[in-house]
Amino acid sequence: MGCVNSPATPPPVLLACAHGTRDPRGQHAVAALVAAVRDRLPGTRVVDTWVDVQEPDLEARTAEVAEHEAVVVPLLLSAGYHVFVDMTRAVAGSPRHRVAAALGPDPRLAAVLARRLAEALDAAGAPPLTARDRVVMVAAGSSDPRAGQDCERMAQLLSAELERPVSAAYLSAAAPSLPDALAAARAEIARRGAASAPASRTRTDTPSAPLGAVPGSGDRPDDAAGRVLLAPYLLAPGYFHGRVLAAAADVAAQPLLVADGEVPPELVDLVVEHYREAAASA
Repeated sequence: MGCVNSPATPPPVLLACAHGTRDPRGQHAVAALVAAVRDRLPGTRVVDTWVDVQEPDLEARTAEVAEHEAVVVPLLLSAGYHVFVDMTRAVAGSPRHRVAAALGPDPRLAAVLARRLAEALDAAGAPPLTARDRVVMVAAGSSDPRAGQDCERMAQLLSAELERPVSAAYLSAAAPSLPDALAAARAEIARRGAASAPASRTRTDTPSAPLGAVPGSGDRPDDAAGRVLLAPYLLAPGYFHGRVLAAAADVAAQPLLVADGEVPPELVDLVVEHYREAAASA
């Protein structure tokens, strides 16, 4: 019987383990997620911890709860070194502790990514996404191929959510890099523009409207060739998101968590589900 089903024992401690950041906005955003999880699980002890940069680190936290059942829930979007090495090592000495799955890939994260992209377009006063645009999902990157597979799968899920192709790019340790992905997207837009130019001069029918646009509203002239849009597959603001914003893209969205914004319920759902699944497997 899983430990969460026994009325004689308290539920396992939930160790919400994030990567860690020096950026106060990222710290605030992750703290808000942990608080939302705590509100969702009254009666469960929910403790925040980190694998890097911030303290107390995971080893210190697992020592604090050494006498209790505990589940480490990675607040990470893919499973790589931190999940398979750092977190696994931290619980290796205690049979009462276990590590849950990373948050992604999951279709619910794709829904949040799509929402952030739509918000970015709206904030920029830009037209909705069109078939001419190219979307690049930007992840932090990992040398662990399993993390790369997770990110590629996430790009596929975002593609299904947006109903158009999405390519993946990485900010470190994996290829393609963000500059290379941007160059490839620009080149594809140029190729498509060149291929369609003769036909466009002879067309007399009305071009199809962008997805989500009001019929007859049209595009801005400077958007006619297509834009490169960045969907950061990042949990919170910080160093990596700063690099996304500095890239030469037409529009760059916010990460999944925004410092002063509402916590997406999809993220809370995922943390709670992964906690319960790992606890029930004990």
